Amino acid sequence: TGSCKNCNGNPDKTVDAAKKCQVLSSKFIDDSATCTASCKDSFASKCCLCSNGKVVYSRTGSCKNCNGNPDKTVDAAKKCQVLSSKFIDDSATCTASCKDSFASKCCLCSNGKVVYSRTGSCKNC
Repeated sequence: TGSCKNCNGNPDKTVDAAKKCQVLSSKFIDDSATCTASCKDSFASKCCLCSNGKVVYSRTGSCKNCNGNPDKTVDAAKKCQVLSSKFIDDSATCTASCKDSFASKCCLCSNGKVVYSRTGSCKNC
């Protein structure tokens, strides 16, 4: 219903539920467990690789410091996930952890070509 009664009507943040979980949708599934799992994915913290090469930690997963349009994202470490019981709430530590996620790599492509990837994406393969 959107009332957030399980938060006593006072959530910290809301995002629209997936289309399949929208009551007015023709694809509505009416499965609270599935929709709750889908909602948890909406609050996953991310490591974002911006087009300028900058790596940022996004607590909300929105990558707004990449103007919301990162070149690549990966899930942040468990300790940096807002919904984790091990959440440390330390942006500097999580940013450092994110930088490790995008370490430069030497890539062996399927065609046998070897390329260096500054960002670790191996997109030149």
